[in-house]
Amino acid sequence: MRILLLTTIMIFASSAFAGLYKWVDDEGNVHYSQKRPKDKQYKRLKAPAPAPEDSKPLYQSTEKADKASKTMAAESANNEKVRATNCANAKKHLNSYTIYRRFRDKDGNVNVVDDNERAKQIKEAEQAIKDFCN
Repeated sequence: MRILLLTTIMIFASSAFAGLYKWVDDEGNVHYSQKRPKDKQYKRLKAPAPAPEDSKPLYQSTEKADKASKTMAAESANNEKVRATNCANAKKHLNSYTIYRRFRDKDGNVNVVDDNERAKQIKEAEQAIKDFCN
């Protein structure tokens, strides 16, 4: 009975104090193991010290989380306003190219849009409506 108890204690003690080894093989790959490598130069690594009990938690405080939540809500509301504006502009653009064939440029000159360009602009406006209005 004593031998069994001693053997059990020895097994657990040896695994509890097992080291961690690091080495590089011939191809340059880094390896980590609890067993020492044969015929290789290795470095024994120490286990990291436990964190002190009074250390800061890894999660954010509720104050920071609330602030982040409010910021995200404000950004989301702003994004919705931008989407609504883009939707209105796309509908206006589609309406203009569907009804009219002549447009004024920035200098006030009237330009006639050919059918290919008009079809392209209508297709782009329809895609913008799909993107921003749904």
